[in-house]
Amino acid sequence: MSESYTIGYSSLCQSMPSVAYRTQTLVDAAATYPEFRLLVADNDLDDAKALANAKQFAETPVNLAIIFHINELLGPEFNRVFLPRRIPVIAVDIPVPMAIFFGANNRESGRLAGAALGAWARLNWGGYVDRLLVMAESRVITALRERIEYSVKGLNDSLPFLISSHNTVYLDGSSSRAGAAKRSYEVLSQSDSYSHIAVIATNDDSALGVMDSARELGMENRVAIVGHGADEQARAEIARPGSSFVASADYHFEQYGSRLMELAQHIVRGERIPRENFIQHTVVSKLVP
Repeated sequence: MSESYTIGYSSLCQSMPSVAYRTQTLVDAAATYPEFRLLVADNDLDDAKALANAKQFAETPVNLAIIFHINELLGPEFNRVFLPRRIPVIAVDIPVPMAIFFGANNRESGRLAGAALGAWARLNWGGYVDRLLVMAESRVITALRERIEYSVKGLNDSLPFLISSHNTVYLDGSSSRAGAAKRSYEVLSQSDSYSHIAVIATNDDSALGVMDSARELGMENRVAIVGHGADEQARAEIARPGSSFVASADYHFEQYGSRLMELAQHIVRGERIPRENFIQHTVVSKLVP
């Protein structure tokens, strides 16, 4: 009789389409491994739920925990749950100390996103950007700092001049579409004196929220937005004529489930694997059909 294993997967937030899609790829991939049983829980962007899910996995117990949670500062708490029980952990997109990492190469995705935004600005605005709005996320430190820094660098490197720091606004923009729309509305509504506003968002949901605000304010022709993820909704907006959503770094979400199950198989067998495992990014842009 072959050995069986249980995996506990806590999803970032199932109401976010890109996250729900990644969860489904994992469910589908796990179904092809009869020796694995997959338990799925929803963290719902909430620390208390994320910790409760982790404790439930530990008490089950699972043979492997896959954690996808927004708050990077919660990493030590996850370790206090799993390390005493010697349960290995894979952290998805947002690192957890001592865990195997799988997901975004934030430097590369940032560089690609910024360069794509700059290429669009050169073609459509003559390379002139008079305001930069960066939609950050205060709960993610290392990962999104690199994503933002390299997006800004990629943009500046592709423009004929640097965007002035006093014309750059960093906003804790929420990771959700509704939250980003609400928080960006005030900034955009006070930007009447700016005609070329570049926006860097840390994910597609945030980018779509800024787009919603720009559309409501009737200023889509003055805004150009780049996101991260290139999910189905982002692709539809990028393809839409006149949309202010101009590009998104592609995270190839369709690969998440199969890649995670490959890692899981190696881990439960006790095999050595790289500490960091990255997606190879490309970019989806109005300039690249």
